Amino acid sequence: MSHQATNWAFQQRGLEAATWRVLIILADRHNPDFGCFPSQSRIAADAEMSRSSLNVHLDKLERAGLIRRERRIDPTTRRQRSTRYLFAFEEAFAQKPCPDLGHGNRPGEAAKTPGAVSRSRVQNLDTNPVSIQQVITTAREPDTGAEATDPQTRCLAAGGPGLCPASRAAITGTADVIDSWLREGIDLDEDILPTIARRTTQIRISPIRTWAYFTDAVRAAKQARLRREADPRITAQHRFFADWINSDKYLPPTAVTNTMAHALLRFDLVTVARLATRGVPIPHRKAGEDDAA
Repeated sequence: MSHQATNWAFQQRGLEAATWRVLIILADRHNPDFGCFPSQSRIAADAEMSRSSLNVHLDKLERAGLIRRERRIDPTTRRQRSTRYLFAFEEAFAQKPCPDLGHGNRPGEAAKTPGAVSRSRVQNLDTNPVSIQQVITTAREPDTGAEATDPQTRCLAAGGPGLCPASRAAITGTADVIDSWLREGIDLDEDILPTIARRTTQIRISPIRTWAYFTDAVRAAKQARLRREADPRITAQHRFFADWINSDKYLPPTAVTNTMAHALLRFDLVTVARLATRGVPIPHRKAGEDDAA
């Protein structure tokens, strides 16, 4: 990890939250002596998005002049190696772009080598003019894991000790309740799964026998999320740290400042229990201390 790269990335403004997160992840993979060479699969996994979505955000970063991508070919085997990501603060950033793909050309400037393409290797599913069927069969990666699992299975997986075997046996007969939540616009990942996990941490005397038990709570979670999304005080940096803390990715002990933890708690982006689980010191307010990070 390069402190110079991560500090520089944190200072960038005007980016969408997901685009900014990709930039932070790239910066975290930067080595000051050797550069930045993560595979797309590694970046996509860290960002928790598909490779096609990742390339949308990489294109935005490149058009913004924050990164440049260079394709590398092994001189012996002629096989393609991991792309090199150059950052705007690096001296090599201004050097001649890679001739193979034209990465590094200014926005709107075509690649200079005949046959070269200016876009990333993975298709942008939203804007690529190739037919949808061709994109699906040649560009998209198959959905695997949680994304390919039905909602009820994911809800059961999110449940803790409060969903005992008796509860799980009974509750599966009420899957239509989950379907009704989704029809209401309640988000599975943002509202439903965290609520189920939060409300099943303790063993219960009376078993939960229907998903309807969670209905009021998931509706409240949706409303709270909408309020957070509309709150102008919550910045992309707040959302990035909240996503990081609420995930299971490695979190350095000193990554979250006391001021940032204060802000995340104030905006209900994290809980005290989650901070404790992740090893983040629970902040204690000092006289005159501001909430904003």
